[in-house]
Amino acid sequence: MDRRESLRVLGIGFVLIFGFSFVELIGGFLTNSLALLSDAGHMLTDSVSLLIALVAQAIVVKTKGKNMTYGLYRLEVLAALLNGLFLLGLVGYIAYEAVQRFMNPEPVKGPQMLAIATVGLLINLLVGYMLFKSSGENINVKAAFLHVVTDTLGSVSAILAGLAITLWGFYLADPILSVAVALLILPGAYSVIKSSLNVLLELVPASVDAEEIEREIRRVKGVVDVHDLHVWSITPGDVVLTAHVVVSDLEVCDEVLSNVKEVARRFGIDHTTIQLEREGFSCPPSCPLLGSERRQHTH
Repeated sequence: MDRRESLRVLGIGFVLIFGFSFVELIGGFLTNSLALLSDAGHMLTDSVSLLIALVAQAIVVKTKGKNMTYGLYRLEVLAALLNGLFLLGLVGYIAYEAVQRFMNPEPVKGPQMLAIATVGLLINLLVGYMLFKSSGENINVKAAFLHVVTDTLGSVSAILAGLAITLWGFYLADPILSVAVALLILPGAYSVIKSSLNVLLELVPASVDAEEIEREIRRVKGVVDVHDLHVWSITPGDVVLTAHVVVSDLEVCDEVLSNVKEVARRFGIDHTTIQLEREGFSCPPSCPLLGSERRQHTH
């Protein structure tokens, strides 16, 4: 799924989540259900995160210019980091509400609560399905998807609590299920925050072994040495590699460059910048990589 399609999906998801959060908010007050009020809070928070993702995606798609040669893809990562931090805040909120419910359980209108929570679950499943199709390709959409997952868990929690309250009058079901939801949210929040920081700090992507890449480049025929090798991401899935490759024979520059790029492609890296050198010097004007016009202006 491309970024424009992701933009459309995020827009639909925002409208659905934001709209139904108010339904749950009103329903929570009418039924005296803390579970519904908590789920409405989840949905309101997640609608904000979806809006952030939506705005970030729109800017990334539309922004072009000679001063932004990489575009604004990093904005996606910043938005995802903010969403991850929102998730941690959500965990804290759930934990706080759980403590309150343990201390002060209150009667709830179970049947009405069940009906509202069921509709909320259906909406979350619909939005989650749409986001899931592109969540693996775009970290910003992945973060939004994880927010919707927490909404879905919140709706399931509200349904189970409603059943327990309606059938057995077990009001402690609310705090128990709230704690379970908080524990399920934590790994997702950690994953989004870690992935975002890895990109922003320009660490080597977890899926890439830079040392293995260097070993493979050294095995290329005609390569004497490799130095200043760097691997990082502009955004997850868009990996960049730069390296200085020392060659033994300047007449094989073309072949060496082609083989080195092929090594990078085997590791899933299509964006490469390779500087070929002879030992102690930059590749001179006689290198076949340079056309006659460039030879006149080199060195």
